[in-house]
Amino acid sequence: MPKFIFLFLLLSFNALADSTLVYDAQKKGINLSEKDKSILEIGEISTTRYVIGGVLGTYPVGFGVGHAIQGRWSDTGWIFTAGEAGSAAVFLVGALGCINNELDKGFNGKNDCTGLNEALLVTGIIGFVGFRIWEVVDVWSTPPSHNRKYNELKDYIHKSQAKEIKTSLFLSPLYQPKMGQGLSLTLNF
Repeated sequence: MPKFIFLFLLLSFNALADSTLVYDAQKKGINLSEKDKSILEIGEISTTRYVIGGVLGTYPVGFGVGHAIQGRWSDTGWIFTAGEAGSAAVFLVGALGCINNELDKGFNGKNDCTGLNEALLVTGIIGFVGFRIWEVVDVWSTPPSHNRKYNELKDYIHKSQAKEIKTSLFLSPLYQPKMGQGLSLTLNF
């Protein structure tokens, strides 16, 4: 188990160099959207992180673990953690309600799981399966487009020239007939 935790931390660690791209863009006067900043902060998803995250997000674990390994848990992985856990909880409430009904009726041989408990069971199953399918598709399809966008932004930032900021400060006399005389301070940039 400790090896798994170490591997998880190692693969989900984002390089500090990627966050400096946001700083470089700010220095050059490039306005980035929040989505672009998020892409730059996640950084490039390596092939190792892509494959291990994809495998763990597909079958044995789920619950957003694959997204965490890819470094995308705060972006979309939390949706699968919350969605799958919530769906499992809804299913569990329905299952416990059915078991409680059976205990109350003394196991008379009839399946008496109807009404609200049946609806909770079905909703939980459909929700869980839906989130798992969505997670599998997302964990395998998003990283290639993420890396493409990351590389485009990285190249754009590196190739852009810093904007020259020309500022000037003027102090000039001011005369207004009704107000009198004074000084005017003007800052241009």
